[in-house]
Amino acid sequence: MAVSVSILAIIISLHLIAFVFAVGAERRRSTAKIVPDEYDERTYCMYASDASTVYGLSAFGLLLISQTVLNGVTRCPYK
Repeated sequence: MAVSVSILAIIISLHLIAFVFAVGAERRRSTAKIVPDEYDERTYCMYASDASTVYGLSAFGLLLISQTVLNGVTRCPYK
């Protein structure tokens, strides 16, 4: 019983941290500026640093880790 409570606490904390990363990814969307090309008369979009991708991938990684832990503890095989 003590093992299941600790595993449940680990899984819930991983999901909560993943949720925080997902909200952070949504709030830190990248912005763009229209910049003129220095060689011809065209313009292009220049995006700022994209921290939202890192937050989103971190959230996905934490959810994947929590599912792996849960499947390992319950010995539920992938089929």
